Amino acid sequence: MKQEEVEGGGLYNDAKLEETAAVTERIGVDAGVANPTLILNLNFIRERDYAVAIMQGYNDWLVAELDQYDNMVGNLVVAPQDPHRSAEEINRLADEQDIAGVQLLGTALVPPAGHASYDPIYEAAESNDLPISMHTSGAGMKPFPEQSFWAETYAEDHVTQHPFAHMANASSLLLNGVPERFPDLTFVFQEAGVGYVPYLLGRLDTAYHEFPSEIPALSKPPSEYVSDTFYWCTQPLGHTAQTPRHLAWLIELIGPENLMFAADAPHPDFDTPEELFDRVRAYFSADEVNAMMGTNAMDVYDIV
Repeated sequence: MKQEEVEGGGLYNDAKLEETAAVTERIGVDAGVANPTLILNLNFIRERDYAVAIMQGYNDWLVAELDQYDNMVGNLVVAPQDPHRSAEEINRLADEQDIAGVQLLGTALVPPAGHASYDPIYEAAESNDLPISMHTSGAGMKPFPEQSFWAETYAEDHVTQHPFAHMANASSLLLNGVPERFPDLTFVFQEAGVGYVPYLLGRLDTAYHEFPSEIPALSKPPSEYVSDTFYWCTQPLGHTAQTPRHLAWLIELIGPENLMFAADAPHPDFDTPEELFDRVRAYFSADEVNAMMGTNAMDVYDIV
């Protein structure tokens, strides 16, 4: 994969920055955005001060580590247990040159992301021109508790929890009018693939037209807000080599302008740039391919 074909974007998810940076270089990606792994479980902590302390410690570590790498920036983490101190944390670190966004952890986010209690976080992110990234873990939000607690393996949870948690949080954000209250705020959804997105958008628009009295906060269908300020990360793409046109159909429904190539390196299931590039290059223009492979991420995260 040539460097110019990647256009220097990509999203990465691991705290092992040295390993991540090495994999990034090896697979031909010029720059990446570092996101957390084990701290994805921060939302399970009940003690507010403890959660805030972990948030601050992680962010200080992240800033110090990123100083060592020229090809990576990162998302600071916030503790939803205390939205006001999380907003202070955003303001404290927003001017750090290696901080590119805010990670609001989607795993076990209770209440879900559209609740007004998180408005201080969104206000601080918007005022500092930082996007909100959302990531979940494989055994996370438990949208359907009774069924989920009967899962006998991590694999069962992993299949459902990533997309279901994103669907719940995205629905909460949109139907509770967060894009109306914060029109300049961008959201990025990570590590659930993109297969669920057209289904979700269709359901959201149906709800908007079917239950207008329950959704007074919106002045237009949810999909129109999504096209303006929501981005979806491609990893994991799954097994698409035999049916690239099916992936192309999905992308047409979502819009290439709202997709970001994501690698998830150095996790064992990471995607190389070829996993997306080789599938879509025959179906989209060079500008659209470049947008998915990098320029969308470069614009959202202000990567230069």
